[in-house]
Amino acid sequence: MSLAQIKPIDTLTENDLRLMRIFRVVAESGGLSAAELRLNMERSTISRHIKALELRLGGCICLRGPSGFELTELGQTVLQAAISACDTLDTVRDRLNQARNILTGDLVVGIADNCLSNPRCRVAMALAELSREAPALRLHVVVQTPANLVRELHDRRVHLCINGAVSHDEDFVRHELFDEEFRLYVNRSAHRDPVGLSDLRNLGIGVVTRVGDPYSERLAARLGLPNDAVAVGLEAVATLIASGSYVGFLPKHYVDVLASRFVFEEVQQGETQRYRSRFYLNYERSRPLTASGRRFRDLLQACHPEQALPA
Repeated sequence: MSLAQIKPIDTLTENDLRLMRIFRVVAESGGLSAAELRLNMERSTISRHIKALELRLGGCICLRGPSGFELTELGQTVLQAAISACDTLDTVRDRLNQARNILTGDLVVGIADNCLSNPRCRVAMALAELSREAPALRLHVVVQTPANLVRELHDRRVHLCINGAVSHDEDFVRHELFDEEFRLYVNRSAHRDPVGLSDLRNLGIGVVTRVGDPYSERLAARLGLPNDAVAVGLEAVATLIASGSYVGFLPKHYVDVLASRFVFEEVQQGETQRYRSRFYLNYERSRPLTASGRRFRDLLQACHPEQALPA
């Protein structure tokens, strides 16, 4: 379609918004097939809706076929517009429902992986109270690595998340919640004698560096061992430690959970390597929280009164 044939969009209709919502689900799901369950539609129906939106906009918004699913430049713009439109409608809905003291809609919460076993983490308690207070609210919980959660926030796939400190702090509001202690562990059952930091080179043991963890990266750089490994996520770190060929940092509460299967022991002389990681509730400054998001924030803070814990 030539530029001369493309008509300007003077007014967004209810059908336009519906098509944009469908496209948003498809884009966030990564394809038509992946969106079928979320939309409760057959793929052929979803495809017709996408084609209708493309016809309305006068351009291709996504590439779909055997080679995979990918948004075009126009599609990226449409996705951001769809998110903004949904945010605006959510704000209007919240105001109307607040006037009647009702919380409805969807709240998408991101949580860093392996927080549940931390006794300081009371996110489940806050979620339980929110569900009791707002039975009409649909909760969505996403568990990912901290780095992925930051991307989810930037892409506005989650409303708020519980994870560590994020870069570009000026873009986010954050509230302190809890912390966890990391120690340097080795699989004791894989070695005859206790393992100390000075033994790693002679034993051929490497250090697991976790993506996004400066402590493990600094330790690996300082020791300069030839056979280090890289992990994404705590379970990946634990798996490499369990192999017996590596040492790595894990939260003490997570190691306690694994104790029934693995004999993870703190590396000797490793006490000086301990550190605490603080967790926050993070959300974008440019995206005001919905009424349900604000209530969840308040409940989280009430459930974590010991915010300023010593490092």
